[in-house]
Amino acid sequence: MVNSNKAKITENINQTVLVTFNHFLIISHQLEVFSRLLTLIALFFGLMASWVLNSVLLTSYSLVSFLVGLISQYYALRIAFDKKLFDYLATKYDQFPDILDELDNALLQLNLKKSKQQPLRSIEDRQKGTLKLFKKQIVLISMQLIFAIATVILGVFV
Repeated sequence: MVNSNKAKITENINQTVLVTFNHFLIISHQLEVFSRLLTLIALFFGLMASWVLNSVLLTSYSLVSFLVGLISQYYALRIAFDKKLFDYLATKYDQFPDILDELDNALLQLNLKKSKQQPLRSIEDRQKGTLKLFKKQIVLISMQLIFAIATVILGVFV
């Protein structure tokens, strides 16, 4: 019974799928660099707007862009961590599903997983979780960019 459950966890995954997924996650790093740049620009512009222009509106927009950038950086770190785990899983493909159990135990010991009572997650479930993080990162970077553009437009008219 346990072996059949473990077989179901890895039945639709092969090494090529894992490697392809890892290459897809490289996009997250490029987005993270862009977000970091926007975050630093928002901080700099917000300080200038506060000290030089005394504009509360520009300072507020810059602050929001900065805070959204910090949240985006958090998601980028989580995605980078997941990418490293998928890199590791791709090299240990021949040892599935035991390696997934070892990974869950390691995450549990490091308090990076909530509880042992959750069933063993499949690779597909893990990929879906990482993709949710990636989508959140994209939404946050889009929000950050909108606030940055709005700040520049307002700065022209102030």
